[in-house]
Amino acid sequence: MIICAVGVFIDISVITVAPIALAIGKKAGYHKEALLLAMIGGGKAGNIISPNPNTIAVSEAFKVDLTSLMMKNFIPAICAVVVTILLSTMLSKKQGVQVTENDLEQKEDKNLPSFIQAVAGPVVVVILLALRPEQR
Repeated sequence: MIICAVGVFIDISVITVAPIALAIGKKAGYHKEALLLAMIGGGKAGNIISPNPNTIAVSEAFKVDLTSLMMKNFIPAICAVVVTILLSTMLSKKQGVQVTENDLEQKEDKNLPSFIQAVAGPVVVVILLALRPEQR
């Protein structure tokens, strides 16, 4: 939800989060279907409050400030996350395809960036999105 809430498209966020979701799902015993529903549902919930073209078009059509419209959509987004959690939990209790070792990325000794280097890019993007100049 958080990744999509800052304007990242759902397909990109799913690709980004999928390895993490598979690793957590394997340890928690969730099925692939439940993980996919959780990722897509969270993405859609974030899309409700993101500065995407639909939100911008609605704010311009009704002459409402984009930031205030995004804040008003926060409660429906939280409701969508709660429904997604409930549905994913119910789906995880049914029969489904389990996450296997072949689905997970194999650990290799890589030169990984530091935490500061890893979050610098996303933080800059969020700041730039927040500083969006107001159009009149």
